[in-house]
Amino acid sequence: MIPQPLFPSLVWSTLFDDRAIFNAKLLDLAMRLRESDPAGVDNTNVRGWQSPNNLQNLPEFDDINLRILQVCQRIGESLHFRSDQTYQHQAWVNISPPGASNKIHFHANCHFSGVYYVSAKEPECGSIFFRDPRIASRMMTYPVDKPTEFTAEEILMRPEEGRMYVFPGWLEHGVEENKSDRDRISISFNVLATPIG
Repeated sequence: MIPQPLFPSLVWSTLFDDRAIFNAKLLDLAMRLRESDPAGVDNTNVRGWQSPNNLQNLPEFDDINLRILQVCQRIGESLHFRSDQTYQHQAWVNISPPGASNKIHFHANCHFSGVYYVSAKEPECGSIFFRDPRIASRMMTYPVDKPTEFTAEEILMRPEEGRMYVFPGWLEHGVEENKSDRDRISISFNVLATPIG
């Protein structure tokens, strides 16, 4: 028997070659942003700090903003998005100290969401996880010894400095507790393709 995937849920991944220098700059910017607004935003973060979703308006973040748009435009082209589309986005910083996590959630009103890892020094700093979007499949679990892409209820993807994950905004996701002794720092974003003009 040959299986035919129907309605696959895709997560795209890219690793930037210049991540060491690039992340050193982003780390400094993230820390200064937190210093300027210690309260931050209370959203899906648990015991962590999140900036307002306005990095797209801050010139010092132009480099990461450009990369976000370039990556998502390439993905859109691979999915045959119409050529008359322009890509708009919102982005924000997450600083997750030891013990911090993110509740499971999804992002409405966007085609893509994603995360870029600025600092993820320890393996135990917490993986992003994705929940199976096929709600009806939760009615009965499969009696398997080892979950596969078809039978797993959740799939983990480990953080790596310089790596960007992009996924559909509707795909439910969360972040495990940071069990290391160092901050996990990332930039999250939402991207919407809209007609030019």
